[in-house]
Amino acid sequence: MPETVDTVVALRGRPGRPRSEACDVAIEDAVLDLLVEDGYQGVTMEGVAARAGVGKATIYRRWSARDSMVLDAVLRRCEEHIVSPDTGCLRGDLVEYGQALLHKFRKDGPILAAFVAETARNPALAESFRRTFLDDRRAAIREILARGVARGELAAAADLELLGDLSSAVMWHRMVVTGAPLTDDLPGRIADLVVATG
Repeated sequence: MPETVDTVVALRGRPGRPRSEACDVAIEDAVLDLLVEDGYQGVTMEGVAARAGVGKATIYRRWSARDSMVLDAVLRRCEEHIVSPDTGCLRGDLVEYGQALLHKFRKDGPILAAFVAETARNPALAESFRRTFLDDRRAAIREILARGVARGELAAAADLELLGDLSSAVMWHRMVVTGAPLTDDLPGRIADLVVATG
């Protein structure tokens, strides 16, 4: 059965011959370098093999489709502990969450931008990315905001979905659209906007 993006996480842990960590890193780097340099259409199984210095068979043993190869590389590079702080106050939680987000955009912004550009044309890839990357992060910010409601720092009728998108939307807009700087004070400024709605 052909591999799909839906099976990529399960395939990571399948039994069999142990994978070379150095080879995996070389392939991941090659995929992401090509993605940033040439866009999604510039990432091919053959091109990745050549850039990574491995045989094509090594690539095809791991993935039978480009979508799953690229998604796997993006998830591995962008994988980290999802921050859901509980400092005791809404503003403190939002600042810590925003600082983690700021670090993510500074570190992996070009990768995410190149990948998301393709998800706009590829609904299946977009859906897999939402389920494997975005949903857990959106749940974390909703949890922070819900605690704010419970403590009386936000109105019970506050639109948590909209407020939850605020930090990532502002940073993404600056990074991709306006080119405005992602400054160190941005998490605090965004937190102040959210708290002011309470």
